[in-house]
Amino acid sequence: MPSAARSIQPASSSSLELLTIYEVSKILGSSLDLEQTLREVLRALSYQLQMQRGRVYLQGEDNTLRLVAAHGLSKDALAQEIDVQAGEGITGRILKTAMPVVIPNLAEEPLFLNRSGGRDDLDEQVASLVGVPIKAAGTVVGVLTIDRISDEGTGGHFGSDVRFLTMVANLIGQTVRLHRTVAEERRFMMRETFRVQKELRPVVAPVNDVVCTSSNMVDVLAQVHRVAPFKSTVLIRGESGTGKELIARAIHNMSPRKDAPFIRVNCAALPESLLESELFGHEKGSFTGAQKDHKGRFELASGGTLFLDEIGDISSNFQGKLLRVLQEQEFERVGGSKTIKTDVRLICATNLNLEEAVGHGKFRADLYFRINVVTIHLPPLRERRGDIALLARHFVAKFGKDNGLNLGIDGEALEVLNRCTWPGNVRELENCIERAATQCRNGTIRLPDLSCSMNLCNSSVLFQYRTMGAAVGGLAPSTSNTPTNPNIARAPQPASMPSAVPAPAVNVAWPSCASGCAASAPPGCSAVKPVPMPPSAILPLPTPEPAGSSLPAPSAPAPQPGSAAPDLPVDEPDSGPLRDRLLWAMERTGWVQAKAARLLGMTTRQVSYALRKYNIEIKRF
Repeated sequence: MPSAARSIQPASSSSLELLTIYEVSKILGSSLDLEQTLREVLRALSYQLQMQRGRVYLQGEDNTLRLVAAHGLSKDALAQEIDVQAGEGITGRILKTAMPVVIPNLAEEPLFLNRSGGRDDLDEQVASLVGVPIKAAGTVVGVLTIDRISDEGTGGHFGSDVRFLTMVANLIGQTVRLHRTVAEERRFMMRETFRVQKELRPVVAPVNDVVCTSSNMVDVLAQVHRVAPFKSTVLIRGESGTGKELIARAIHNMSPRKDAPFIRVNCAALPESLLESELFGHEKGSFTGAQKDHKGRFELASGGTLFLDEIGDISSNFQGKLLRVLQEQEFERVGGSKTIKTDVRLICATNLNLEEAVGHGKFRADLYFRINVVTIHLPPLRERRGDIALLARHFVAKFGKDNGLNLGIDGEALEVLNRCTWPGNVRELENCIERAATQCRNGTIRLPDLSCSMNLCNSSVLFQYRTMGAAVGGLAPSTSNTPTNPNIARAPQPASMPSAVPAPAVNVAWPSCASGCAASAPPGCSAVKPVPMPPSAILPLPTPEPAGSSLPAPSAPAPQPGSAAPDLPVDEPDSGPLRDRLLWAMERTGWVQAKAARLLGMTTRQVSYALRKYNIEIKRF
């Protein structure tokens, strides 16, 4: 009778192991979540065969074993990351030797590291460990270990446990290999899909209010489509009037943030103190007039896009404050101490040469590198002449729609517009069309309706002010070697960094009005005969003094024999003390210090200091 009982027990154990293998195979094929599947397998082993504290380690790309599934461990042990190197401890030895390991008593094993904790009861009971390698295609990819708890000593038959766990480990290895193959194929298919979509995507997709067919603007729109889906900071560069804000809005509208706010801030339009409050917000009572809490633009644009126009005009002090927000995406309101997190995509724009500003110490290098992630250069209108006729017709149709008129423009007027250099770019073209539309008769803009034909091309007058090749009001500088006024000697050009925006050819007499208006240089057009302007109508700006130069300014050198005398307005003192020049400039500009500073080539601060130094009383009107 006892022999019959002994024969029934092995048969019952074999049936239980077979049933457990069946359950494990069903679990491994039931889900694509590998970690969840492995936890269910360990739970089945514990429930069916009393194999406690099961653990599954898988090898990563760095050949380090990481605990990916466990059963019977505490929550603290599951929360921590447990990494094992090859040859380290019992688990590392199994990985290195690719052989099963049986530890009858963990309390007597020096290689037992107990990293997962929870084995402080080894003095009260005997804990044994059985570990087997997990193999896939003959390569060890992980380790499976279980614990056996006994109150009667280390006696037991571990051979059957090793055979059974080896079968389970082989099933796990095939599942891990299948999951990794599927994941790699999925990544490959996603890369291929993204590549094919990128190649098949139309180079020029419709962008609201962007009218272009020229190749350089087509390249700009293609770059807009490429950068729009991402969160990267974009720096839009180009001359004034080229449409930087339009491109910024197009990036926002084609991004995943299109339903979130698009907030615009003109950094040049606000003083530093007000700009800080506008961008970061302020707390109630932080300064005089702060009667309630005010959210800043960074807070209002959270989840959307913040467009900072004229980023190159902010002060050095504010550049440091802005840098922290861009790096950490957090800030404090003015007068507040609570740190506010924000999620903003930043788009910046400038018409300045930031590289030259960094070289002269006017712009922080760290802020330059932070905003100069993806750069989009907008070409000036003179480099996209194929778009001038399209833009002109677009602005004519827009004006007619806004005013309820049916307007057109004839070919001769379009030919004249196409020959103009447009120093003010698209903005100047739009203004020119609007002026002509208000003067036209019979619903068609003709050549006599253009400002050039009426001797009123103000942009040509503006560009008679040539200040050492620098930009005038954000517009492109003059690069012609021939001064507009032949009596004015050209100042030597200082060495500087190359411009970020390509300049026109040196041999081209630019800028000048193509239609030959009064302020332009030859050649003229048949629209109107050029009428020379008197020398006093064009006021040349003096050479600006370098920043930090001491006052008063040095006197002008004596004219050389045979050199042409400067053709200055009759009332401007061409030499003499700074006081006389200051009085002349202030009276000329209506006692506005900023205008007088521009006229003298000085900063407003220098003019204010000089007025106090010479005790010049400012006249009030």
